[in-house]
Amino acid sequence: MSLLKNWLRAGTVAAAVVASALLSAPAQAAPVSAPNAVISAENVVTVTSANYNQVMETSRTKLVILDFGATWCPPCRQLKPVIEKLAGQYGGRFLLGEVDADTSRDLVSRYRIQYLPTLVPVRNAAELPNSRMIGFKGESALRTWIDAQLAKG
Repeated sequence: MSLLKNWLRAGTVAAAVVASALLSAPAQAAPVSAPNAVISAENVVTVTSANYNQVMETSRTKLVILDFGATWCPPCRQLKPVIEKLAGQYGGRFLLGEVDADTSRDLVSRYRIQYLPTLVPVRNAAELPNSRMIGFKGESALRTWIDAQLAKG
């Protein structure tokens, strides 16, 4: 009987360790399996000081959305797969520029970012006035916000 108790106790401990590891692991973007969920590398770019000017040149021909986030930020991890999916679904109507707030402190300072995630729409190398989106309010709100930015021209 004590052998059975020890075996059950060991199984419970192992299950708890696995569950704890799964719950505490940082969330990673899982492949999107929804229909029409095409993530295109040409619609998403990591923005750094080195390529910032090139991204601003792109903003002269189409909307650029700078996504300021960090890997340790839970709302940023929720936003990332959704906005990447939308960048593919919108078929190149905007360029998503992902800015890591930890490694691109100069860009965080330039845009005076105070909260993460923050989305900054840019046209003609200038931020669209009063157009930032702070936080992640869900896919529907994000679509509405993107549509409003695209409508500004």
